[in-house]
Amino acid sequence: MSWWKRLFGEAPKSRIAGMLYRSERSLYSSDGKRAAEILEFDNREIYIRESEWVEGTTFQDRHSGNVVGPFASPDDAERFIVATSWFRGEGT
Repeated sequence: MSWWKRLFGEAPKSRIAGMLYRSERSLYSSDGKRAAEILEFDNREIYIRESEWVEGTTFQDRHSGNVVGPFASPDDAERFIVATSWFRGEGT
């Protein structure tokens, strides 16, 4: 495996891995089947965690739990997510 690392290098570490964050706001689609949580990390970077309704009150993270971003501000993140066809429920 060391030849692989020498050839391609190690995978870059996430800038937010292990950082604390706070939930800035949560958004829900009009039908309640999609949710987006806007997160602000300790380094002041803004990301979105997306999830979809499974059943009952259970939501499952999209993108294997990886967040989307960074964004310049919570408002920019909100404008981005509400404009996506996924959040509007189009083509799913």
